[in-house]
Amino acid sequence: METRTVSKKGLATVPSKMRQLRRIKTGDKLEWQVIKKEEGLIQIRVLQGLYIFLKGKRGDPNTTYENVEHLASGLNN
Repeated sequence: METRTVSKKGLATVPSKMRQLRRIKTGDKLEWQVIKKEEGLIQIRVLQGLYIFLKGKRGDPNTTYENVEHLASGLNN
């Protein structure tokens, strides 16, 4: 397990082994989700383009046109 220090601005570097393993490159988005609040467990998912982000969202009642449009605009920023 590797550790990183968070800067004053809340930034931390993704370890190179993790970037290589998940093929993370400049411009990719990271989605953060709290899994177990009590234990401080956070899941980080790599979003490599809108298709991968939306894959598996079919049938999700929260996947409306408006929500997808909002998410897509956030991925392009």
